[in-house]
Amino acid sequence: MSASAPRGPPDASPAYYPGCSLDGLGKAYEVTAQRVIERLGLSLDRIVDYNCCGATEVKNLSQDVSIALPARNLALARSMGRQQVVAACNGCVYSLARANDAVTDPATRGRINATLEKGGAPAYDGAASVQHVLEYIHARAGPERVRAAVTRPLTGLTVAPYYGCLYTRPKRYTGVGKTPGTDDPEHPHFLDELLEACGAKVLTDYSAKTICCGGGHALSDLDVSVAFGASILNEAKRAGADLVATICPLGQINIENHLDRIRASYGDEVIRPVAYFTQLMSLAFGSSVREARLHDNFSRPDLFFRARGFP
Repeated sequence: MSASAPRGPPDASPAYYPGCSLDGLGKAYEVTAQRVIERLGLSLDRIVDYNCCGATEVKNLSQDVSIALPARNLALARSMGRQQVVAACNGCVYSLARANDAVTDPATRGRINATLEKGGAPAYDGAASVQHVLEYIHARAGPERVRAAVTRPLTGLTVAPYYGCLYTRPKRYTGVGKTPGTDDPEHPHFLDELLEACGAKVLTDYSAKTICCGGGHALSDLDVSVAFGASILNEAKRAGADLVATICPLGQINIENHLDRIRASYGDEVIRPVAYFTQLMSLAFGSSVREARLHDNFSRPDLFFRARGFP
């Protein structure tokens, strides 16, 4: 979340920004995140008429457009009367928090609001805070409430927790280590704690947990992108993980899209199933393999769990 954005009392139901990925290839993430949030007695209010946040690419074409796109979503959240905005994608959180940082400059805010006005959007006052859904669940429910909601513990499952590079970076935007409710900037552990509360054995020393997935290189240098994805899986194999848990649709998709290339270059033995952390939590909360939408994933964690007796 942005360290520069003013913060007040937590909204009872923060605004929820799904972004492009969760309405597409990341639908399994959205469905299971909503199921987990409801099971924990929490709620989010979806932003209506949201737009693409521009992720990390648009700034290469226009700095102002790269700020205006996420600022419009933040402005819509403020028009809902919400101060907190929750997103489930690392790229989206980065983009929204970056816009927050940019509009602290009065001249920039003036230009951005002029652009928003031309498009019929409300002006943005810069007063929203941005939080990753992992941080939201950890702050609002925490490991104890998660543990109480578990009906089918993930006993015997060894998980490599993959946070990705943008979850805690850059600290100027995310506020990690400075803003209450944020994770540790050097050694994030929120995902570890939630999955441990679900009964899984989590590899807390998994050395690839915060490396880049290579998504930013997928179009410019595919070989580099594949090598990054292979590193994530290979380290999980080396550490003895059964599967990799992710918190970002961009990271998940980038790894899974390259499984054939990773297999061809690095061998089948490095391949591990990859699942969103909310799919694993949903499973621990009693969802079936199909309800947790594990069949949606290209790496087929559904086959992995069915072979281990999960319904």
